[in-house]
Amino acid sequence: MKKENLKKIQYAAGILILSGAVLFTGYRLVASKISDRRAEEEHQRLLESVIVGGLELPSSVTTEIDENGQVVEIPPPQYPPLAIDMDYLKGINSDFRGWFYFPALEISYPVVQGEDNDYYLKHSFEDEKSNSGSIFMDCGASADWSDRNTFVFGHNMRDGSMFGTFKELVDDPTLLDANPRFYIYTEDTVYTYEIFSYYMTKSDSNRYMVFTSDENYDRYTRWAVENSNYVFDVDLTGRPNIVSLSTCYGSAGTSRRVLINGVLTAEEPYGIN
Repeated sequence: MKKENLKKIQYAAGILILSGAVLFTGYRLVASKISDRRAEEEHQRLLESVIVGGLELPSSVTTEIDENGQVVEIPPPQYPPLAIDMDYLKGINSDFRGWFYFPALEISYPVVQGEDNDYYLKHSFEDEKSNSGSIFMDCGASADWSDRNTFVFGHNMRDGSMFGTFKELVDDPTLLDANPRFYIYTEDTVYTYEIFSYYMTKSDSNRYMVFTSDENYDRYTRWAVENSNYVFDVDLTGRPNIVSLSTCYGSAGTSRRVLINGVLTAEEPYGIN
């Protein structure tokens, strides 16, 4: 074969390979954009089942008679009055474990729990394949949020969805000045968690410790407070339960994580009047 013909063949092959790479990259980009758009459309549908300010909550102390015939004063609920259609959400996904609301960072999503911690990394609440995944609690956690340290995971999306606004908190801790709390709404209870620390860590660190002993609780919280990016004045002496929020920080595949620890400060009945 003549050298000129060989060069032409090599040139043509190079063009084909380059064209194929460009087409594949373009396909991946378009597919990613479609996935992101579908995720946003799904989130908007889910938000329609939640009405901010939709609950009519008592604004003053009420009273009721307890089982001993004594009059008991009940303070007014302190959680944000979200009216959530729990039956609708359970009907969509039986893995639904509650609604997560973090006002300071404008995060509002349903929380699911899978059989493992991989499925909901790439599947939405409506069980569609999705780059955004879902907000999900650790697969080994108690579904009723009763563990001493429950982990909740979400992607750090570039558009700020899921746990994507955590990076704003890293840059500006004053975002928590007005309300350093997040809330979990279940069918009958609203759990209020006050943030006592947040910091950078690695995915394989002992910060992802699940513990049962008081000794490990104290060790875990002491380190978290001492290494927090921001100083919080929270009482941990009663050792109330913790919910820890986790997301990646940096480029895809990074082992860096942002971890936010919140401690249970209120457990109030939830209901629509």
